[in-house]
Amino acid sequence: MLHELVERELYEALEYTRSIDEENGKRILIQFEIDQPMFAQTLFNVFPSIIGEQSGDAKYQYLAQHFADLCFDVLCVYQKAFGKMPRTFEDDPTWMEQQAGLLDTELAPFLAPLIEKKQLSEKASQKLKEEFFKPKEGEVFQRGLVDFMNMSIDHFAKESGEEYHDSMLDLTKTMLFVVIKLFNNLYLQPAAK
Repeated sequence: MLHELVERELYEALEYTRSIDEENGKRILIQFEIDQPMFAQTLFNVFPSIIGEQSGDAKYQYLAQHFADLCFDVLCVYQKAFGKMPRTFEDDPTWMEQQAGLLDTELAPFLAPLIEKKQLSEKASQKLKEEFFKPKEGEVFQRGLVDFMNMSIDHFAKESGEEYHDSMLDLTKTMLFVVIKLFNNLYLQPAAK
């Protein structure tokens, strides 16, 4: 049953993720593509392309690859902690579209200034971020996993020696937050057959 991962559970799931060899990693990805084709396409193609296509700078391709690697980590954490993935695509082929609609409503205020290349005051920007990242009523919030992913992005940016725009790092963190929300929503579905 889906619940917020406590520190020990999260640590064990992350250790499991780090222990997966290349061959087993490929099997996990193939099974994910079979079970959730649209979700897999979104995580490993659509989202990374949003990051990688920024300003034509190669460094954003590296950030996009790191993002995809972290999506794989999230996938493995959920499988380790919560078991076999529900196969909503078979039961409801529109599940991903429904999720996109829900997320669009939540993301619209946050993304509008980026899309319009509009500068927000620091106060307005901070308020939008707080509202977006605040757990909703009754929502299972994976605080530890979100924090770990944010630290992973910060560590990557620091270790790469590249100067990434803060707005791109924030966008990448926001997209990882969305990925975690999507996995939460997926695991709230009826159990796999």
